[in-house]
Amino acid sequence: MGGLSRRYVKVMEMKNEGKNPIILDAGDFFFSTTKLNKNNIESEEYRAGAILEGYNRIGCDAINIGKYELLNGLSFLKNMSNMTEIPFLSANLKDSKTKELLFEPYKIIKRGELSFGVIGITSLLPDTSTTIIADDYIQSGNNYINELSGKTDVIIMLVNTDRKSQNELAGVFDNADFIITSGSTNLTRTNATQKDGGPYMFSCGKQGKYLMVIDAEMKDEKLPFINISNHEKKINNVKKRFERLQKKDPNKTLEDIYKDQANILKLIDQYKADLKVSEDAISQAKNTVVYQTIGLNRKISDDPEILSFVNKSLSTCKTLKPTVKDLKNSKIDHSGHNH
Repeated sequence: MGGLSRRYVKVMEMKNEGKNPIILDAGDFFFSTTKLNKNNIESEEYRAGAILEGYNRIGCDAINIGKYELLNGLSFLKNMSNMTEIPFLSANLKDSKTKELLFEPYKIIKRGELSFGVIGITSLLPDTSTTIIADDYIQSGNNYINELSGKTDVIIMLVNTDRKSQNELAGVFDNADFIITSGSTNLTRTNATQKDGGPYMFSCGKQGKYLMVIDAEMKDEKLPFINISNHEKKINNVKKRFERLQKKDPNKTLEDIYKDQANILKLIDQYKADLKVSEDAISQAKNTVVYQTIGLNRKISDDPEILSFVNKSLSTCKTLKPTVKDLKNSKIDHSGHNH
């Protein structure tokens, strides 16, 4: 929650630069714990409402329903959705009685001449869930990818699932363009290996400590996106290696310096080949992706108004938490535990 102010600052910077970003959350942001009980429920509910209000102020475009959003039951979740105009998305969560989808499966967002189809799904249901059921998330996701493929230019999947399953997402949702995940603390690095031609998959890390920014430019809808940030990283790495090798003698070519060291000459040839591949990929790319993660640390100035809102909300959360004396006097219900 503490990162809301800095997140707001970075979003406002983008807007002041003339950009109109699509702001999305892949889920798991409501609560700070999966252990909701009578000792923390009041403060956790207040916290969830405060974060949602912060997202309102930032201008979030869509939120995927993940495991954390489901922890407090369907009634609370519906009440939260009624508190905001931000669409809650889920393409596979249904009411266990009516078998109807609980929320809209997708949202189509327009930016300029392009239309973006945003689909939300989860594979993670709390063990205590009785009023909510989930269809197979892969089948549901692909059903809506197929539906949106003729209606939109770009398809974005918001997927809440565990880390092991995330490794398979680019393969099972191969007709999507981008996959944004929650449910794992893994953070996608700029030089992370991605599937050639996409879909490109990104994970934001843990506890809202990072803002993930994807700049995409489309010139030909028939061609795939090229992740040039990955190629730029490779180019920088190769140039640094060349600089280290050159230090031995700045006045000679690398070939002359290492003419008697066949293994290093072979390495230099490989570096040059890698450099050419990345430079050609960037120069020939029509549809490009530039990806960066922004650490929401003290280097970013806080917005005074949002910071005041956050501090006031955190202070209220503390007053709603029970004291140590209250916890000692409370009786803990073990009826649902296995010992």
